[in-house]
Amino acid sequence: MTDYKLLILDVDGTLIGHGVYPSPRVAEAIKMAKKNGVTIALGTGRASEACYHLLRGLDLDGLHIVFDGAAVIEWPSHDIIFLQALPPRAMQRLVELSRQYELFLEIYAHDFYFIEQDGQLAEHQRQKLQINPLVTDLMTLVNRVKVVKGQLLAVNEDEKQRADLVTKEMENFCKISWSLDPSNGIFFGNAVARSVSKCGALQEVTDYLGITLDQTLAIGDSYNDIGIFKVAGTKVAMGHSPDSLKELADWVAPSVEDDGVAAAIERFIL
Repeated sequence: MTDYKLLILDVDGTLIGHGVYPSPRVAEAIKMAKKNGVTIALGTGRASEACYHLLRGLDLDGLHIVFDGAAVIEWPSHDIIFLQALPPRAMQRLVELSRQYELFLEIYAHDFYFIEQDGQLAEHQRQKLQINPLVTDLMTLVNRVKVVKGQLLAVNEDEKQRADLVTKEMENFCKISWSLDPSNGIFFGNAVARSVSKCGALQEVTDYLGITLDQTLAIGDSYNDIGIFKVAGTKVAMGHSPDSLKELADWVAPSVEDDGVAAAIERFIL
């Protein structure tokens, strides 16, 4: 059995499904993996602030990949180990296009979260992320706030088609990677600087910890995990993952609703 030193966990659709916290079985498996000397790190498109309740609840001190790889933070100090900001021109164009195509857009700084329109989708995000946004004219943030990530939400196929047009038009400004939350059917498009990736962030983390990529076990469920699957030592895809991710996986776990993370930890670590 591989001597794993680092377990990297995607959050939405992997660590948690419906609800705000992982299941008791998953939480217990993570606790046991820690007792076995394995470092547990989140690797998520979420903002750092939207992970704090998970880090507290699971007692996950150490480094974590957030903003789809645009930042690496240390918990509980809140220190930023690495951060790549979204270029101001990219943010400006993203706001313009979200208005043009009538799409819900969130703008994230390191510890702040902005939206332009309140409503049902905003309330859903409040409950899911356990953070409150600041409602403001997003264009006023350009060149005033260091933005880490913009996030488009599409709640149906019509909105996703419009969002795909935005993705295409943003190619000259930044990159947008998409994921689907199986618990609610919402598509999330993470807009980050072109050099950003979960893959690059994982390499930053392993260098910082003084371990090799061969000693990492990565668990994920969506398209934005493909990069990390290309470099991690062992890759586990959740049962509901797209085929493109499953093809890169060493093993396919049960779905998030069937405690796939716990099954993977039990198989590979415990």
